[in-house]
Amino acid sequence: MGMVTLSSRFTVTFVALVAIPSLFVSVALSRIYLAALYASLAKQTEATAAQVSRSVQREIDSASILAASLANDDELDSLVETYVSSSGVEKLMAYRAIDAKVSSLLLYSNRIGAVELFFADGSRYFASNTPSIWPVANFDGALFSGALAASGKVYLLDTLRGPAGNQGAKNILSAVVCPAKDSRTRLKAILVMARVPYFDELLIKAGPGDSDIVIFGRDGEPLLSSLSQEISVALGRRLSALSSERLPEIRVAGRDWLVTRSYLDSASWKVYLLADKASISSRIAGYSLYVIPALAIIAIVSLAFVKIFLSSIAKPIRGLIESMSKVGKGDYRVRASPAGIVELETLTQGFNSMVVEIGELIEQREAQQREKLASELEALRYQINPHFIANTLNSIRLMARAARADAIADMSGDLMRVLADSYAGASPFIDLEKELESVKSYIAIMKMRFGRRFDVSFSVQNEALSCVTLRMMLQPIVENSILHGFGEPEEADSARPPFRKGHIRIAARVDGYDGPPPGIDDPEIGAVEGRALFLEVIDDGAGMDEAQVSSLLRHGGRGDGLYRIGIENVRKRIELNFGSPFGLEISSEAGKGTAVRYTLPFLARREREGPDA
Repeated sequence: MGMVTLSSRFTVTFVALVAIPSLFVSVALSRIYLAALYASLAKQTEATAAQVSRSVQREIDSASILAASLANDDELDSLVETYVSSSGVEKLMAYRAIDAKVSSLLLYSNRIGAVELFFADGSRYFASNTPSIWPVANFDGALFSGALAASGKVYLLDTLRGPAGNQGAKNILSAVVCPAKDSRTRLKAILVMARVPYFDELLIKAGPGDSDIVIFGRDGEPLLSSLSQEISVALGRRLSALSSERLPEIRVAGRDWLVTRSYLDSASWKVYLLADKASISSRIAGYSLYVIPALAIIAIVSLAFVKIFLSSIAKPIRGLIESMSKVGKGDYRVRASPAGIVELETLTQGFNSMVVEIGELIEQREAQQREKLASELEALRYQINPHFIANTLNSIRLMARAARADAIADMSGDLMRVLADSYAGASPFIDLEKELESVKSYIAIMKMRFGRRFDVSFSVQNEALSCVTLRMMLQPIVENSILHGFGEPEEADSARPPFRKGHIRIAARVDGYDGPPPGIDDPEIGAVEGRALFLEVIDDGAGMDEAQVSSLLRHGGRGDGLYRIGIENVRKRIELNFGSPFGLEISSEAGKGTAVRYTLPFLARREREGPDA
């Protein structure tokens, strides 16, 4: 396969990866933008529909409040009773009082509308502050059937033209109240009609155009629409079969609409906001006519720029490639020549610095490998020591048994157990039960040295025995209690004055714990949440003052360092393995004894899975 220049390769790459994809991207972006526009429009129309519903509901509530106030006005009810049951001048006076009452309510409500009262004797009363609203000729049972069924409640008529079919007025809300059947009032019905200018504003804002509004009544017929009556009726039939709140797209009368619906529960009306999809799409198509030529111009200019740019940097790059090739062959003395261009000069300097650092790192790695090899050989040599000691002790124990020196044999066996627990396995963890056995072996050894100077008692919960803890956690602290608490044994017990026998108490229990369990880097061991292991080593020996305890916890040592090693070793291992708040604390009083208390996580071995479990 023939070689091609950097300029030719990048030119072809530019056309394949930039120019051609740009055309596809422009189309894809148009579609993505259109989808995003639809989604944004859907959210906007949802908010608008909710706002329209709230505004229409306020108009309905205003008319309903007026109707309810008339229906619950005792004074009006008394005037109606007088009007229906009287005659002559008294009837006239009652009528005038009714008129004054209703007119004042219309005035105070600040509404353009009318009120019509239907009396039990078949007569009626009508008051209006606008000539465009007509009265109903008589009480029509069919017209008021819904109100009669909902007697005692305000009922909104399913029309915006008024119950009298007002041809001279539009957008009239009509609310009816028929008294409850058990009511003694002489009113048959109260009809409140209110002109709603807000509906006119809706129609002006809505269309015709990109968006339209249609309000459907209970029977699915359009009450208010910015569309033609024919399209509104067809739209109502199409929408009645759909149930979702967001109706992304429907097709009616040859047009695609994005539809959002909102409910007016008090009137059982539905408000629909519609966006003409074709109008929105035409905008995007118009934008595309500008985008495609612009992309073509950008592609041509970019191609020319690539040609000029690549021709100016190809030579320095080739020189840098040659230097890199030499480095790849192991020559770390090579250095790249200056490029004369700021950016390439920075790259050249970085390359030269990298070569220097790589050479130094290789030298350091070789030195570390040599040191590591020496350390491994040293570790292998020291690994022989524990086994040699264990084998030697075993020989001593056998020889003691043969010589019937049982005490020596027992002491050798105890020491072998302590050593075995110290070096057993790679894991730092051990069952607490085994740790206690190791401590008992150590105590047996120390009793051979100290004789009757101390005794030891154990208080261990059964649940605690199943816990897992760090290896050699108790032995260093018990050793400190013996050596520091009771001192070195004197050479002749007979020469020693009478003494008080010391006591060491070792306790272990499991209790509740509120903190989070630590992470354990061992696949066979896990921490139990909500539980913790509490250990105690308490002696009644020499004790320490407050300054000594503080120094021991702060610096990990006293005097000759004998006790520093034990305390610091245990504290450090707890900190490294478990972290805060786990650890140990020391309380002591000179002449009365010392108590060391551990707080450790409750560790348990995981159940093994699989065929070998």
